[in-house]
Amino acid sequence: MTTRLGTLSNPFKSLFKLPRGWDIKFSPRFMAYVPTYEINIETKSYSLETASSVKDLLEVFELRHQIFLEDVGAAKIEDDGYDLDEFDSICDHLIIRSKEDNRIVGTYRVISSLYSDSFYSQTEFNLDEFLDTPGHKLELGRACIHHGHRNGAVIDLLWRGIAEYIKLTGSKYLFGCSSIKIQGACEAKSILNYFNEDENATDLFKIRPIGKFNMNLEKVEAAKLEPSDVKTLVPPLLRSYFSAGSKVYGHPALDREFKCVDFLTILNCEELTSGYKRRYFKN
Repeated sequence: MTTRLGTLSNPFKSLFKLPRGWDIKFSPRFMAYVPTYEINIETKSYSLETASSVKDLLEVFELRHQIFLEDVGAAKIEDDGYDLDEFDSICDHLIIRSKEDNRIVGTYRVISSLYSDSFYSQTEFNLDEFLDTPGHKLELGRACIHHGHRNGAVIDLLWRGIAEYIKLTGSKYLFGCSSIKIQGACEAKSILNYFNEDENATDLFKIRPIGKFNMNLEKVEAAKLEPSDVKTLVPPLLRSYFSAGSKVYGHPALDREFKCVDFLTILNCEELTSGYKRRYFKN
C-alpha cells in the first residue's frame, strides 16, 4: 500500500530531535538516486530539468506537501512537511525552476514500463487489461504547480518535458490519475456523464477503482451540475490532456486522504491531436 505522507519510518524519531529530512537524505534508496534520463529545457522565465540530487527531491517533496496536503487540510501535525511514497525512488522527476529565485515551482514524476512493472495508479484502479495491451507505457503523476505559477507557460513547459520522455522511451501510451476537488459520488457521476457527452470518456479496458476507492457509481444518481459548474471544477491540466487527445477511462476513484476524486486518464500517442503533434513533436 502506498505510504502517502511524510518521512520514512524510524524507531528513534521520538527519542532524538534530528534535522528535518535527515531520514530521506540518508535513506539508501535516495542516497543512490540518479535520474534515468537527463533533460534540460530553457525558456525566458523558467527552466525544466530532471531532479538529480537529494536536495532537488527534498524541495519537490516539500512543494508537493504544501500543495497536496496543506492546501486541502490533509496534513498531519507529526509530518515533517514532505509528501513521498515508495514510487518516488524508482521514477524520474521533472522539475520546473523559476529563474526569478531559482526555486522549484512545478514538478511531475514519470514512471516508464521499460523500467518498472508497478505503478501508482494500480493502488487505486484495476489496470490489468490496459497494462496487458502491447506498447510501452509512461505513467504521469504527482503533477504539482505552485499557485503563483499556474500559467500557460508552465503547462507548456511540462508538455515539452513529457514529449521528450515519450521520444526517449518510445512510449505509445501516457496514463495517470487526474484529480478533481470533489468528494461526492453523485458529483463524480455527473462529471463522468459530461465527459461521455463530450466524447472525452470511454469504457475501453473496463477500468474500475478497487477497495476503499470504489464509489459504486452504478448505485447513485448523478448530481444536477450545469456545464459551467463542470468547467469550473475541471483543472487546466486535465483540460490540456483532453485537448491533446486523452480520454478518461472507466469509473473514477474516491481518494479520501487527498479529498478528491481521481479519473484514470490515458492518451494513445498515435492519436495525438494535430495541434499538439505540431507543437511538441516537430522533430
